[in-house]
Amino acid sequence: CDTETDGGGWLVIQRRASAAVDFFRGWDDYKNGFGDLDGNFWFGLEKVHQLTNQGQYELRFDFEYEGTNYYATYSSFSLDGEPDNYKIRMSGFSGNLRDRINYHNGQPFTTKDRDNDERSGDNCAVERHGAWWYYSWSTVNLNGEWASTRYAKGLFWADVTGYGESVSFSEMKIRERAGK
Repeated sequence: CDTETDGGGWLVIQRRASAAVDFFRGWDDYKNGFGDLDGNFWFGLEKVHQLTNQGQYELRFDFEYEGTNYYATYSSFSLDGEPDNYKIRMSGFSGNLRDRINYHNGQPFTTKDRDNDERSGDNCAVERHGAWWYYSWSTVNLNGEWASTRYAKGLFWADVTGYGESVSFSEMKIRERAGK
């Protein structure tokens, strides 16, 4: 949990702070969750779906790049269930960077062993060395290869890092919207 950022109350659903956990994984791991809750982890798509479909939630991305902290918040967030491949739904952007994740809005989740992206013939999770809500490629991928400088393989938010650099820390977090 994050009890400090923007008033606290956040449940962290993804954290990347080192290479200690490999995020190049298959569907079942992303569905159920993996990693070390005190370090690097993915909470699990099914758990996030269950939570966000029982109330109204907001989503926040925090990351660090070259000593600067960036954030993006979406005042409305939910994940569809597994029959719809955990499509991401978000709106109400605010932050200190350009809204590049909106490119992925409404997209299903793709892993190396389950290709749900729009790109025919290629699996974006394999090409991007990660798992994400890819469209036909990606403008954001915080589940890529740790510290990679290979084109579009690392942890990137394109407008900040470009495609050849990686962030040095990232978190995704959700909280129930107050008064809803």
